[in-house]
Amino acid sequence: MMTQPFKARSPAKLILSGEHAVVYGKPAIALAVDRYAESAILSALSSAIIFNCLNLKYAKSFTIQTLEIVKKQLQDKYHDFLTGRCGIREVLKKPFELLQYTVTHLIESLNISLSQGLEIQSSSNIPMGCGMGSSAALVMSTLHALLHFFKLEIDPARLLRLGREAENLQHGYSSGLDLHLTMSGGCLRFEEGKTFKREIPLMPLKIAHTGKPKSSTGQCVSAALPYFKNSKIADDFEAVTEAFDEALQQNNMKKIQECIRANHQLLVKIGVVPDKVQAFIAAIEKAGGAAKICGAGASSGERAGVVLVVSDHDLDYLADHYRYKIETVTGVSHGTHIL
Repeated sequence: MMTQPFKARSPAKLILSGEHAVVYGKPAIALAVDRYAESAILSALSSAIIFNCLNLKYAKSFTIQTLEIVKKQLQDKYHDFLTGRCGIREVLKKPFELLQYTVTHLIESLNISLSQGLEIQSSSNIPMGCGMGSSAALVMSTLHALLHFFKLEIDPARLLRLGREAENLQHGYSSGLDLHLTMSGGCLRFEEGKTFKREIPLMPLKIAHTGKPKSSTGQCVSAALPYFKNSKIADDFEAVTEAFDEALQQNNMKKIQECIRANHQLLVKIGVVPDKVQAFIAAIEKAGGAAKICGAGASSGERAGVVLVVSDHDLDYLADHYRYKIETVTGVSHGTHIL
């Protein structure tokens, strides 16, 4: 049924400074970390395209004609979102639809003629919907594996554009940061679509899992929009990120922690840090550390995805108290690549 698969792997990301403000053209600093999405492309004897999402325990085959209909329906739903007729969560109702759109969009955009069937296998150890760029990593690993399978090369800018068009269905308005970072790896300053390399920081990084938010990234971005429209808070985010960037390049741990605390207070102001998570972060600060949400956070409910923690102290007692899982993470220099 199958030949040797073409496998690609893409890393997760953590935003170290500037989430939300990056959507409005302000700078952000982000780091690729050692959690990954993997995609494998195999030949199939049938003419169908088989999607095998291992984490979701989902496997189903489609004709390309059916997938073209699915893609059109998703594009129509996204247009409804853009015109205010539905919320972003009504665009992609099932996680595997993002993968189906990504594959079909590439095939159509590059006018690929299928002479055989395909099986697309996907797996990931990146927490879904928790601020670590799981959808961007999946999109990029899939696109990369497909291009190698078909022996095609495209300009990186076009690859990013294809990725962003898929990501928009998930998040509403993708800044492109997650896609740039998972493609290149390392640590990046990102601003209005431009990237600037930074050294991978030498600091004790942990992530605390507060649980998948009740609200989606797109819903959080929409909820925060009035704050950015009606105040100068975007400039406040920018000032913190500029200070963070300087501290990062100087490897000034004390200043880095000060900036993370300031970033956290701005995120509280725009209403994306639930009370329970605020209490957890306050306890970390009391213990001499610094922490903040590292994705969109949450505009409702008690869970806010992953919290970035910078501390060299033992925090197991806090993990037990709040019933959060805390893990160590490491920055990685490799972006999307073939295995």
